[in-house]
Order: sequence, then C-alpha cells, then structure tokens
Amino acid sequence: MTKQRSNRLIFFLLISLLLPALFLLSDAAADENGFSDMVATGIGQRYTETIPVIDIRNFGYQPMSLASEPSHNSQFTIDHSQLIQGGGSDPNNPYAVIRKTAPTFLHPGAMARYEISLANYESVTHTYRLTDTLPPQLTYVPDSTNDLVYDPATRTLAWQGELSPGHLEYVIEENSITLPYLDLADFGAANLCDDFIAGGEDCDDVTVTFNLGVNGYSTNLYGEVLSQLAVSSNGLIVGNDVGVNGHNQWLPDAATPGFVLAGLWRDVAMGGVNSAPNGRFHAAIISGLVAGHDVFYAQWHDAPYANAPDLTARHAIAVLLNGDGSMAEQPPTAHAFFIYDNISDPAQMVAQGYTIGIADKLGVRGVTYAYATCCNDPQPPQGYPPTAGTTLHLRPVLFAGANDYRRTFSYEAVVNAQVPETIASTAVAASSSDDPALAHVWSTHYLYVRLQTYLPFLRHDEGQP
Repeated sequence: MTKQRSNRLIFFLLISLLLPALFLLSDAAADENGFSDMVATGIGQRYTETIPVIDIRNFGYQPMSLASEPSHNSQFTIDHSQLIQGGGSDPNNPYAVIRKTAPTFLHPGAMARYEISLANYESVTHTYRLTDTLPPQLTYVPDSTNDLVYDPATRTLAWQGELSPGHLEYVIEENSITLPYLDLADFGAANLCDDFIAGGEDCDDVTVTFNLGVNGYSTNLYGEVLSQLAVSSNGLIVGNDVGVNGHNQWLPDAATPGFVLAGLWRDVAMGGVNSAPNGRFHAAIISGLVAGHDVFYAQWHDAPYANAPDLTARHAIAVLLNGDGSMAEQPPTAHAFFIYDNISDPAQMVAQGYTIGIADKLGVRGVTYAYATCCNDPQPPQGYPPTAGTTLHLRPVLFAGANDYRRTFSYEAVVNAQVPETIASTAVAASSSDDPALAHVWSTHYLYVRLQTYLPFLRHDEGQP
C-alpha cells in the first residue's frame, strides 16, 4: 500500500468517525433553537414538543416582583394589591370588594343617604360580616335602612350572610408597569418562519403549536387548563392547532378558533418563497421575567401586513404558566400581558384592520380592546393602536352570571357637624375565607360639611322694561 493510499484511508476513517459527532452537534444546536423537532400537521401548520427555555437573568435582567411589597432588587415591580381580585378599599378599583358612596358636600342639618356595595369576585361562596359604625357627627334615621340592623348602643349597622361567586371574565387595561419587549433572536431562539421556508412554504397564515404538557407546563384561560398553545404568524395565540387566517374579527365571535389571545391580529405575510423574507416571529419559555413563575412568550418582530410590506409592528404576548392561583387569587386562572414596542404607522394600521382582544373556547365570552375592520364587518371601529412602551394587562375577574354575587345596602343619617368639618365614616367587611386579601376590607367615605350658597340666575329677558 502506497503512502498516498494510506493517508487517504486514514482520512476516510477519520471522516467516518467524525460525521456522527458532527450530526449530533448539529441536532443539538437545532434542538436548542427549538425548531428541529417540528412536525408538519398540514399546510401552514407545525407541531413541536421542543420549546426553547431562556433564563433572562443570565442576560442582566431582574425578575418582576409580584409580592405585596416592591422588591428593592427588582427592575420591574407590581403592587400586588392591584392584581388581587376585589382589590380591597381602593375607591378607584372597579372590582373592589366593598364600596361606600354618599354626597360629597352637605350643610348642617341635611340628610345624607349612604350606599354600601359588597361583591364577591371569587370562584367560591363567601360568608361576609358587614359593619358600619356611625361617627358622632351623624345621627341614624330610624327605619331608613334595607337589610342592615342598627344597634343604638354601639351606633353600628350590621349584616351577615353569604354571597355566591360571580362569572369569570377578563378585563384588558393598561398596566402601570411596562414589561420589556424581548427580541428572542438575541437569546438564540429560532425564527419560526425558517421551518416553513425550508419546506417550500411562504411564512403566511402559518401556525406553530407548542406542547407545554410534555415540558411540564400548563396555563389556564377562562378556568380551563391548556397543555398546548398555538402561535400564529398573524399576531395571536390560540388554544388549538388550526390555521388562523388574516381576517381579523371582533371578539368574542363564535367563528374564531378556540381561546384567542389577539395581541395584534392582522393579515401578516413574512414571505420566504414567492417573495423575499420580511419580518419574523418567535416563541420561548422565559424564566426570570416574573419572580416565581415561568412565562410563555411569543414575539413578532417587524412583521409586515400582507399587502403593505412597509407597514410593520413589533409586539409580544406573555402568558403566565401553571395557572394555579399564581397571583394569590382565585379562581386559578392565568394572567396575560400584551407588550408593544413599535407600530410603524398607526393610522395606516387602522385603515388596514386589526384586533386586540381575548375570547374563550366557544367564542361566547371575551372582550375587544381595540379594533378596526379589514373586510367590511358591520362592527364599528374601537380604540386605537397602542403606543410604543405600552403594556396591556389581561386580568381575570368574576362578574355576575345567574348568581347573586353582589348586594347593595343603604341608610340615611342627619348631619350634626358644624362648618367646616369633614365626616369620615368607614364600612368594614370581614370574610371567613382563608384568603388574607378578603379577611378585612373596607371603604371610607368623606363628607365635607359646608354652607351652600346658591347664586340666582336671571333669564336674559328678566328685568327688562
């Protein structure tokens, strides 16, 4: 055997030994990016059990704290009391457990009518004891109350009874804390368009379904556990693996796919085969964004309209995983956040059509935050595209269905105070619930005692000769 043939044999032996290792490294890298295990389940549809997990603390981020006291080490903090259903005594919270109202200004000797509203926004029946002790400046008017019992010895009005649970819904409101828009490409997550383009498909009206269950995760929307979520290139997450076209719709709508989280639903086409690639979308599980909880994070980066390639947007949807009462509340249902980084031309987006909202599995419950029709729908436009830096909070609450979840009490009292005094009176509700947020809630009303002066108004023809 010549030296040349010997060297060639050694070379082929080395290649045969190295190739399997190279393929393994390639597979591992692809698995890390989270798309090598995608399986085609139909035209424009993929399924995967491999989900990238990114701990953003490794990149200098600090978790957002959900504790009642802000964390001094946190980059992002949330006041926990604003996230607990029923809220407490904040008069600006529309879902406060208790609310006391009456006139703001009255003169001495006037009659004040007070109303106290008590509501159960929880998923189970609660027993409440309601008390309202009159201050010395108020004298109770006998027989002026409904359902409250007045004790003259203690000057206290009281009621005790049960309130049934309400009806689960979501409200969408602008969050006081801005969550970060994360470009997942910076953390190594793959562009989900790549697999479709490699398979000879345009990245247009495509959907990738992620199996959360096999990765040990779940979420909960409208009280139902979801073990998989499908991310659509058209700017939304759905709870099944059907394709989602670009025709955005008003929510709720029975014609929509089940469990719609529409961060910015519109007709997006990111090209790749019949046109040049333009824009991208990603998904991953994020650790370190919310203290104590992982988040499923889907993100659309410079994604363009199908018929307007220069009209692009950057936005994301973040869903708390393991919906197990994760914010110290009942029912066990997940919170979600819509995050907006940039919309290139909001006015043109209105002209093209979009939807921001949420709907349940049957398209019966839900809410639209902002909307503009793309296809001559009869529903009128609502709202406007969010500005950069906006975070919308999708917060689960319970409203009344067929249940008596709310009661309103009233009574009257004579004002005995002098000018200028301020009469503070507080209604207190205590619950037998184990939830500390409901153990003691209150609402204080401030009545300002003032002399009221009335200025006469003359008609323009009065006093004329």
